[in-house]
Amino acid sequence: MNTQHVQLKIPLSFKQVVDIVKQLSPSEKQLLSEVLWTEQNMDDIVIPEEHKQIVRERIKKYKNNPGSYLSWDDIERKI
Repeated sequence: MNTQHVQLKIPLSFKQVVDIVKQLSPSEKQLLSEVLWTEQNMDDIVIPEEHKQIVRERIKKYKNNPGSYLSWDDIERKI
């Protein structure tokens, strides 16, 4: 029997699900991660206002003095 195709109708707590995920192999965890991102509705993601404000401040600083920042190409060359 292929356990990947078995549907379980067992109520689990979030902690139980986490405990199960911890038992997965690294490749299974990667697959699960991909499934979760695919299933995620982008409208459900909440960005805290504090984070938005940080981004706004950084954009403003860049616009006021763009020459003081490195381009991605410059950063790659330095690495």
